[in-house]
Amino acid sequence: MSQHTAEETTDQVADRDRDRYTFGDTPVAADRLALLAATYEPSSARVLRMCASLAPRRAIDLGCGPGHSTRLLHAVVAPAATLGIDASPEHVARARASAPPGIAYAVHDVTVAPLPGEAPPDLLYCRFLLTHLRDPARVLRRWAAAAADRASMVIEETAEMSSSHPAFCLYYRLVGALQRHYGQELAIGRALDGALVGSGWNVEIGEVRELSLPARRMALLHRLNLATWRHDPYARATFAPAQLDELAAALDAIASGADAAADVRHSMRQLVLMKQPGV
Repeated sequence: MSQHTAEETTDQVADRDRDRYTFGDTPVAADRLALLAATYEPSSARVLRMCASLAPRRAIDLGCGPGHSTRLLHAVVAPAATLGIDASPEHVARARASAPPGIAYAVHDVTVAPLPGEAPPDLLYCRFLLTHLRDPARVLRRWAAAAADRASMVIEETAEMSSSHPAFCLYYRLVGALQRHYGQELAIGRALDGALVGSGWNVEIGEVRELSLPARRMALLHRLNLATWRHDPYARATFAPAQLDELAAALDAIASGADAAADVRHSMRQLVLMKQPGV
């Protein structure tokens, strides 16, 4: 990491003080999300199957991106209707382009209530979303207030990611610093217990699922992400370009198989919540 600092402008301070999705909505970002969806689909489908017996009528995918998680939610749980929402018009346009019957999408800030839809949802789902929010506890309360009575919610967030390879270690260190600058937490899964206190949700099922993910696939995922977030104002002011170039080359080498690396260990916090009566 470079030692130089930059004096923040008023606009930079404003950016830091609001929820900021640093991973982008460009075509490259969309490609990364497609690879991410394929990588995590088995573990996500497993936890979603736990909710199929609830027979929800209206499901909502919070922070749906280009729609991969929305389609998975709809296919596994089989609600009558599923709505995906995201603040990015670009991602929502991509999702709408391949929407099957029963799924709709809307451009909407997930932190703003009420949520869109003809009626309150009785199943809410989010994966790798709370990690991008400055105040997850506040947003969880808002979602509880916006949900139907006796609604359930499924959350999947990172508790820890680790690897013995220096390139992965550096990547996680830099991403963690970037997110902390914006008041976010990469390993938000470790802090969800505190965020749930007074949220209006009860934990019905809570576990940390240990995933072993192929190094080549994870290197490609991270390389695609690095291509986006390296242009973030904080990243440009804080991380040396030569360091990011070296990191990109190291990730490329792992992704191509030119450099061997052990699987990445991902501790995934998976929660099934039920809305408290009277909320």
